[in-house]
Amino acid sequence: MGNNPLPDTVSYSDESPEHSLFIDSFEISQTPITNEQYWQFTNATGYKTPAHWSNGKPSFDFLKHPVTYVDWEDAQAFSTWCGVQLPTEAQWEKSARGFAGNLFPWGNASPNATLANYGNTRGTTSPVDMFPEGRSKLGVMDLIGNVWEWCNSQYQKYPYQVNDGREDLDIWGTRVVRGGNYLSQARNLRSSHRHPLHITAKDMYIGFRVAKKMHAKLNPHCAIEFTWIEIPAGEFIMGSNHLPLSDAEVILTQFASSKHQSNRPVDFDNEIPQHKIFLEKFRISKSPITNLQYEIFTRATGYPAPSHWPKGRVTPELANHPVVYVDGQDVNAFCSWAKVRLPTESEWERAARGEHGRIWPWGNTSPDETHANFAQDPKLGRTSEVGSFPAGDTPEGLVDMAGNVWEMTCSAYRSYPYDRQDGREEPNLDEEYVLRGGSFYSPHGGYLRASARSMSHRGRRRDHIGFRVVDIMLLIGD
Repeated sequence: MGNNPLPDTVSYSDESPEHSLFIDSFEISQTPITNEQYWQFTNATGYKTPAHWSNGKPSFDFLKHPVTYVDWEDAQAFSTWCGVQLPTEAQWEKSARGFAGNLFPWGNASPNATLANYGNTRGTTSPVDMFPEGRSKLGVMDLIGNVWEWCNSQYQKYPYQVNDGREDLDIWGTRVVRGGNYLSQARNLRSSHRHPLHITAKDMYIGFRVAKKMHAKLNPHCAIEFTWIEIPAGEFIMGSNHLPLSDAEVILTQFASSKHQSNRPVDFDNEIPQHKIFLEKFRISKSPITNLQYEIFTRATGYPAPSHWPKGRVTPELANHPVVYVDGQDVNAFCSWAKVRLPTESEWERAARGEHGRIWPWGNTSPDETHANFAQDPKLGRTSEVGSFPAGDTPEGLVDMAGNVWEMTCSAYRSYPYDRQDGREEPNLDEEYVLRGGSFYSPHGGYLRASARSMSHRGRRRDHIGFRVVDIMLLIGD
């Protein structure tokens, strides 16, 4: 009776082939860059502060936590100012694995709660020095869990070669993040695990650490205190030989991914109490805004294109996919130009549930693969063309209200009952705002319910967050 857990050592194909690599000695920061260190940088330079800092300052309780909501270019700006650099992924992996090729920084034993912040046991980041037992054999701390860490390296196939262009900072493409984060399961905490993100990605669990040449001096104006760990020159094992999942392990992976992974302690507790409200009529876009629609805006205005468009132009393959890698500022610019606006969360839910309160946009039957794009692999998932799941359309004809991408609303994330007059619809609030509908990453159909609510700071920018719009012309006489 029962079953063996999914092995923590199962690798992904992008980690192959395993190979030996020699790199010169270097120094790496003992921990990820903290909010306190990044605050010193923003204070000294006037550089923009992360979206979740209130009034441009980090919370006192989070000073020793890793800085988050920073994209690759933010990390580069910090590094340039200090006279350091982001580690290459070879430097990062050597810092984690040492010379013996350990599966995890501490060795080959599976992770546990004394070694790292993972598996959503805390629901947020932790201080960078909280897990001394999880340090690598070379003395580097917090490499695993807590936050994904940006690397200099472009995401390319193995074997790793430092001179093949992957370390060219001016080449377009995805960059590598390493180490997993506080939501990750054990398989994605291995020292060889890699994940690609476009350079404008910002999230509550993305940070960075820095490296430098041995004994290199910091820029004189940088007064930030770092603790440096020396990583000696030598050959180390990089990557992993791919071990394909057995059928049983695939089932276990799907089961493990169905666990609730939000920042709330109780499933869907933020949807109560159920209540009735009255809405004036409104008109909402049939689908999320697509890349093609957003490109009309960027071409007309010169506004910066999303980072996943090659040379700032959308590819035919992505034209009818929802636009992603856009944050609240980008969406506001689009809406101002197009004379539209984001829906309130009450409008969004009314559009999804209909007049009589459907559970899902299409009705009350549980979702499967014909209804929506959801439950994809956390590493390999991606958007689909809007309208690809007609079984999931609402009876009124709206498409993709469930899955594909989380959709932004203009409502601040506050407790129910919903009250438009309590200030939650005021513009430019320094609060998290509401996301609706689930995404291709959502592990199970509970996230796709028309009443399900999530939240995010307006500076978040990811591959599974988009938006649809409401026609403001109804407000002026239609």
